[in-house]
Amino acid sequence: MASSSSHQTSIPLPPDPGGRKPLDHEVPIHVVTESSQLPAEFLNPSAAKQLIIGFDCEGVDLCRHGTLCIMQLAFPDAIYLVDAIKGGESLIQACKPALESSHITKVIHDCKRDSEALFFQFGIKLHNVVDTQIAYSQIEEQEGRIRLPDDYISFVGLLADPRYCGILCHCIHLYFRFQII
Repeated sequence: MASSSSHQTSIPLPPDPGGRKPLDHEVPIHVVTESSQLPAEFLNPSAAKQLIIGFDCEGVDLCRHGTLCIMQLAFPDAIYLVDAIKGGESLIQACKPALESSHITKVIHDCKRDSEALFFQFGIKLHNVVDTQIAYSQIEEQEGRIRLPDDYISFVGLLADPRYCGILCHCIHLYFRFQII
């Protein structure tokens, strides 16, 4: 459980895009500057407690040479904004076991730059990633649609496509909860 010393706010959840159940509660948002403010099950991944989280990084010219500023972690009951600037490399390194764990599924849209920054700046190799952009491309190909080499769908574009709400709804819902920050 997160430390009570973290900065916290909350936001109301949007309607469930799959229409399965109403979401009538707010999600707490924790600004994290120390590893002790993150959930224990994230810091100590185990086969006994498999997790699925939304994940995204934000930064300045985010890539191998850019600056990682924030890692966003969306859990079913809370969102954690990991402040890489204030928490520094020690905070990012504390997240390494979770980011490399096969016991935590990381749902992300277009993870290329995030993965590149984490690997080249911090030696972190993401494992067990579900990239909704790649999932979209694979489904499109399986359904016989022709894709161009530079074919790209934004996350907003994916959300707007009614064909995928049922197929990717769970992953998208987790990610959407994560992106509304």
